[in-house]
Amino acid sequence: MSDLINSIIQTRKTAAEITVQALVNIDQISEVDLREKILNEVKNYPELFPLGWYDPPPSGVGILFDVSPFIRLQFKSLRNQESFPIEQSIFEKESVGIVYFSPVDSKTNMIGDIGFTVYNGNDEKIKEHIKKCYEATHRIAEHAKVGMKFRELYSFAKDLLQKELKIVGWMTTTSDPNLGVNLGHTVPGSFGEDLNFGNSFNEVRETIKNNRIYINNVENFKISETCAFTVEARLCDVNEPSLPNAFFHFIVCFNKGEKIILDDYKQIFNTVGMHYMNSN
Repeated sequence: MSDLINSIIQTRKTAAEITVQALVNIDQISEVDLREKILNEVKNYPELFPLGWYDPPPSGVGILFDVSPFIRLQFKSLRNQESFPIEQSIFEKESVGIVYFSPVDSKTNMIGDIGFTVYNGNDEKIKEHIKKCYEATHRIAEHAKVGMKFRELYSFAKDLLQKELKIVGWMTTTSDPNLGVNLGHTVPGSFGEDLNFGNSFNEVRETIKNNRIYINNVENFKISETCAFTVEARLCDVNEPSLPNAFFHFIVCFNKGEKIILDDYKQIFNTVGMHYMNSN
């Protein structure tokens, strides 16, 4: 089992390396062009499947850019066609971007998804908002512990976001038709369940899609001593609706009770000029 957790850690690290390379010189790049840069970088890592598992959006890569009033960032799901990357959407000086990539290790079928918000403009309120959303999502990941039920983690997150920070967080999942809204999900295969991933990438992708257990307000799944799950949220400020939605994606791993939160964003922030994210 430790080998699977190590695979998740390495795949997430590789995802960060890929996005760092793709994000060099992103000024005036289109959503489609950034997606293609990411996919071209994946070719340098033969240990990965050539495409991401979360498809649609095409190839398992989601890219959204917009300027104020940030309508494009108010997406319901990256799976919807209107949220697919387009050539006409360009990263400009005051653009805010959301970048998501869903790589899969080809030997273990473990995922290493990464997702984050990009902004290197001059608006201090936007910077403060993005940093607040990043720190809030990280606090949710920090709160997780062995033996905790997913619904308990969801309840903590709801109180933190809505009562303490006055922001609203959600993810919309079409694969969870009963509730739809959640704050993350298990990494299928990471906690000892016997999964047959199949032989083709399409089968692997469908197995991952259909075997996630979601962090929502009713789920009694207990965090085990060895497992992995995502903590991710799109966040908006209740009192400042003019601020953009912000998105950050973490993976929480437990390996025989030892916890590690997969962040991997420091070099990404430095590469795109988001130095405010790495300052205290």
